[in-house]
Amino acid sequence: MRFEIQGENRLGITRDVVNVLTDQGLDIRAFEVTTHYIYADIPAIRPERFPLLSHALKQIPGISGIREIDRLPTERRRAQLHATLAAFGNPVIAVDANGQIAQANPAAQTITGTSEKDLRDRDISFILSDPSIEDLRQSQFHLPEREVILGGQTYLLQVEPIGHVDDGSDADDTTPWGGVMVFHRAARLGRVITALQDRSHTEFDDIIGESRAMTRVKSQAKRLAAIDAPLLILGETGTGKELFARASHRASTRIDQPFLALNCAAMPEGLAESELFGYAAGAFTSARRGGKPGLLELADGGTLFLDEIGELTSYLQAKLLRVLQDGRFRRVGGTDEIAVDVRIISATNRDLEAMSHDGTFREDLYFRLNVLGITLPPLRERSEDIHDLAQFFIDRTAQQTERATPYLANDALDWLRRHDWPGNVRELENTLFRAVALLDGDVLSARDLNDAAIGTAPRANETPTSHTPGTTGRNMPPGAPQQPDIITNALAAQDFATGMTMIEREMLARLYPDYPSSRKLAERLGVSHTSIANKLRKYGIGG
Repeated sequence: MRFEIQGENRLGITRDVVNVLTDQGLDIRAFEVTTHYIYADIPAIRPERFPLLSHALKQIPGISGIREIDRLPTERRRAQLHATLAAFGNPVIAVDANGQIAQANPAAQTITGTSEKDLRDRDISFILSDPSIEDLRQSQFHLPEREVILGGQTYLLQVEPIGHVDDGSDADDTTPWGGVMVFHRAARLGRVITALQDRSHTEFDDIIGESRAMTRVKSQAKRLAAIDAPLLILGETGTGKELFARASHRASTRIDQPFLALNCAAMPEGLAESELFGYAAGAFTSARRGGKPGLLELADGGTLFLDEIGELTSYLQAKLLRVLQDGRFRRVGGTDEIAVDVRIISATNRDLEAMSHDGTFREDLYFRLNVLGITLPPLRERSEDIHDLAQFFIDRTAQQTERATPYLANDALDWLRRHDWPGNVRELENTLFRAVALLDGDVLSARDLNDAAIGTAPRANETPTSHTPGTTGRNMPPGAPQQPDIITNALAAQDFATGMTMIEREMLARLYPDYPSSRKLAERLGVSHTSIANKLRKYGIGG
């Protein structure tokens, strides 16, 4: 029987309780003492004898109550720990300072095919060849994450120290008495990454646009999202292809699994390959010890979004084709084949069909990617949505810059609707951000938008502005010789850099009175103190 004794926190009360129990001839199996409470486990006590024992204990000065309990505090904590570890999907193993297994949760028992009873007190090398106990001791059970093989499967191992004991020296440091080893599967890490990166949880209903063109494409995308097959999203730059990819994932049966993305045009072939397929241990000089899982492994069970798929090199096209064909691949420098279940959503602003005909994109890969497809309309074909989009971007910019939301004047709305927006929604967003950030009043006019529209092109029926230094030359008279693309792009980049400098200076000047030191301003903006101090000196802000 287990019971709890409540009493005063006085010297000798525990000894008095033990004396009574001893006088009763009772064998104490477990005994715990905390402030105001004493707990005992005495198997020999029968229920009918408990009232007599309770009466004897209450004669001790300071004892106020005695009651039967189902578990001692230590047993309760141990049961809670077991329940927690059992609910934890990853294998978890606790080892002592000698590298002997002290505890293994059900997931670890399952993956190793060994019961906890058979695992307990065995050396960790019984189930794990790397790291060795020497590695664990030298690192004080605080190793960097590394890939290991447990039960024939690949995991990312995380080791954390637990407990400390005095090492007997005069030094002030302490040594852990063991460590907890947590084994993470790549797909579980992918879900964590998704949760950290995608906090907006974009649904189709969150995508702004009630025009006929947008209503049609959203309805089509909703139907296709539920079909577990590759999806190709076509559309001009800035039309919202990634938004539709995320919404398609959330409308699919894979909603609870990872959603990861790779921009195929943002990195060279070698880096793109290692990001997509991962690499094996020792694949190259700077490779992380134990290797690294790629996005395909991290997205296992979920969705991988490949943006700008038309920029993928022919070598990577061939490797991706095999994944789409049989769901298997090898890591860079690896020999083992890895099987994954990943839905591929790809996007491009290029004509993949034409590219497949002229040989710049594999025709077989194009057909594999284009099982399902949608084409997003450009902003010029959905001008009815411009008002709602503009209001959304104005409100968001006002919040980001901590100012009152300005009113969008009628002439400003007309100006927005007349523009061609070759960069589509992304260009509209950037233009409104610049306009709101630089606005001095509380009304956003056409003139404010015109001043902020760096590098945007008017429609044919829009009155062109006069050509001024720093423009891209798009408003030159008809028949004038066209500048080479490289010069046009360089001038546009220069204009953009100039505009961003203006925004930076204006924002710092506006915020400085409320945060009148480089340190306060840096803390407000979440950047380094040195960076802000240099910017303030550069723009002559704050004296």
